[in-house]
Amino acid sequence: MRPSLSIEFRRQYERVLREHPQWHDPDDRRALLHVLRDHEIWDDLDFHDKPKAAGGRLLDLYETHGPAPFRAVLSALRDGQTAPEYLREIDLLAGELRVCERRTRRDWKGDLYLGLTYFNRNDAPIFFGRDAEVERLIHTLTQTEQGRRFCVVVGASGSGKSSLVRAGLWARLTDGDVLDIPGSERWLISAMTPLRLGSPDASLRSSLTTALEEHDGFRAKVDLAAGLDHVPLGELAERLLPPGEARWLLILDQMEELFSADRKAESISFLDRLLEGTRPLPGGKPSRFQVLATLRADFLQHCLDPDHKPLQRALQHEGGQFWLSAPGRRDLEQMVRGPVTELDLPRPWTLDPDLPSEMAAEAWSPGGLALLAFALRELYDRCLAEGRRHLDLGVYRSPDFGGLGGAIARRADATLAGFGESGPGTMGRVFSRLVRVSQNDSPTRRRESRSAWEGDHESEKFIDAFVHARLLVADDLVIEVAHEALLREWPTLARWIDERREAFGIEASVRVEAHAWMEAGAHWRRAWNDELIDARRRKLAEADLLNNLLRDPAVDQFLRPELDWILAELQDDATTHQRRRDIGQRLAVIGDPRPGVGVISGVPDIVWRAVPGGEVDIEKHGRFVVKLFHMAAYPITFGQFRAFLEAEDGYDNERWWKDLESKDRDSAWQDPLTNHPVTDVSWYDAMAFCRWLSARLAIEVRLPDEREWQWAAQSAQPDDVYPWGPEWLAGRANTNESGIRRTTAVGMYPQGNSLQRVSDLAGNVWDWCLNEYAKPKRVQAGGTESRVLRGGSWNGSQDNARAGSRGSSPPDFRYYNIGFRVVCSSPIADH
Repeated sequence: MRPSLSIEFRRQYERVLREHPQWHDPDDRRALLHVLRDHEIWDDLDFHDKPKAAGGRLLDLYETHGPAPFRAVLSALRDGQTAPEYLREIDLLAGELRVCERRTRRDWKGDLYLGLTYFNRNDAPIFFGRDAEVERLIHTLTQTEQGRRFCVVVGASGSGKSSLVRAGLWARLTDGDVLDIPGSERWLISAMTPLRLGSPDASLRSSLTTALEEHDGFRAKVDLAAGLDHVPLGELAERLLPPGEARWLLILDQMEELFSADRKAESISFLDRLLEGTRPLPGGKPSRFQVLATLRADFLQHCLDPDHKPLQRALQHEGGQFWLSAPGRRDLEQMVRGPVTELDLPRPWTLDPDLPSEMAAEAWSPGGLALLAFALRELYDRCLAEGRRHLDLGVYRSPDFGGLGGAIARRADATLAGFGESGPGTMGRVFSRLVRVSQNDSPTRRRESRSAWEGDHESEKFIDAFVHARLLVADDLVIEVAHEALLREWPTLARWIDERREAFGIEASVRVEAHAWMEAGAHWRRAWNDELIDARRRKLAEADLLNNLLRDPAVDQFLRPELDWILAELQDDATTHQRRRDIGQRLAVIGDPRPGVGVISGVPDIVWRAVPGGEVDIEKHGRFVVKLFHMAAYPITFGQFRAFLEAEDGYDNERWWKDLESKDRDSAWQDPLTNHPVTDVSWYDAMAFCRWLSARLAIEVRLPDEREWQWAAQSAQPDDVYPWGPEWLAGRANTNESGIRRTTAVGMYPQGNSLQRVSDLAGNVWDWCLNEYAKPKRVQAGGTESRVLRGGSWNGSQDNARAGSRGSSPPDFRYYNIGFRVVCSSPIADH
């Protein structure tokens, strides 16, 4: 016989119901009581008009069928406690009753606790303590006639959003265990994280393909996923789903990934597409595409951005928010106790009766859920390793375990210590790719492809160790931090992040600037000057952030070091003559690194290019045979000639002037543009230089005979007129047509090089040749006969720049458009 309740107790309980704000809302009351449909009391409960009567009958049912903890509350009520003190307990115990009514004992053969990783739908049997929240979420999704088509579960980091959606809701939908959503077992459910495969669209396609392959009823439609980019999602759902009420539910987990600054445009486009897919189809038919997202609460501001009004409207005006609070102490206790007491295990486990309450008391604080999850797994593993299938409160309290607070830090520090002195550096290389820090938001995790550390064996070992410690998680494709609690609770990593906060801010701004620059057309002028870029590169490199950042092609171009940048710019046909002039002058200021342009240890650095032999026709002088020789890649520069001037055995040494006419030094030779071709040199000056350089290099260095010069300028091709071919091509040489009106640095027109990669054979400066103009076969040093000039110059026409065009001047003549280059016919392999 059911015991009766005193009139006074009923009066107190009825007062509690009257004061409870949700009790008088029929929908909320129905959500609380709908699990009682299988009981005889259901037919007697009138939700709309008689909440007091319904409450009385519910109390009778609790007294008869309720679990033991509820009876303890009944005793407290009889003792006259006031309503506010036990109102929360009634809510929690109502949830417990629903669990008792719905949950049946299930077999379980896996680990009892997962640690920091979220519970997936297959982990539902060990997912405890969140049944009331699952019921609230179901109610939110079904509270309108067509249900919430776009809903975001919002909660603090570590509140269990992913687990609630996956192991709570998804598992129940798949089992058809939702009374208000009949037929949910026939739904198509896919889950994605936005950037798992690099872009939201790629991740969506992959998640849909996986869902189709895993569901027998949809495997035949896998090919339809290939058309994902071209079909509205609402229409695609119609193609994928059978006739009826089935839906395609997309779980968009960790939605905050979409709000990184460098992905704003891409993210808005993706979210617009999702939102549009949830809208009614043409003709007004409700869409069968539905989105359920999870979002960290500190990123909610991004959803309310006026720049994205559809998302703002969905969350603010269409009720698309579901707030998930941290679990209460009773929930936390159930998370500790449930896997041990509520499952059928191959070998039973036990636990100390006081362990759940003690762990729950420590975890009942912001972020405590993640700490509890990790500590539970640590304790579970410790007891298992000791051969005891008993969760021991003594072990939990022991100094070497340290309770809840230090479990994550202790495991992380111990794992890091295993790498000795190399640990901190390796940690930087790993976590620089796994952490994202923006200016206004707290640190978040980001996933990275395994290939990012390919070849870095120490980092690969570090990752494996932290995966084994369950602080990182990995699959065949990507690595990520197991939970953002690691970023907060491991002091070593938290300090590392704080020390690099400025660099992380620079990283974010670089991504924004680089992508904006690319979208604007990626021209050769950058928003930042070269000094700022160099400073940014140094700061990012010091913080271990540069290498990962440079994997983004836009950033790689935007942040190229100035030298790499301007040398690459030279290879672009679209680079103007004026810009080539400026590049050469800039290289002279910052130091031209190109081989063959400068001086090494006081000796000109000559890059030799081999020119094969052949036959060449000299205008009005017939055909000449040319033997294999080597020509300098560039004309001699001011810097190289100045080495001759400054050497103790150089310009002033009479040894080099036999049969030559020496003159005073020219003031032009002090030009600061050291990478420009030397000018104002006579034929005599050039000859003396060659004799000095021959002695320094121990090989025969000389001026080219004009037959050699012409053959090189024809690229050793009988029919070519210019180094690049038979026709004049604008933009290949510095001649009068360029409009520069002065010399450029050597090698500023790589597109104008010969096939043998010799530069400036057309334009820039005339080159002295060895032989006399009137008698090409005469190459001796003596005499005052005019010597040959070849190649044209900056103030000569394109006709002068022809390979066959001949010019001449007296050997003592100096002028601002005349320079020279050198050749060598000796073996030069060692030089």
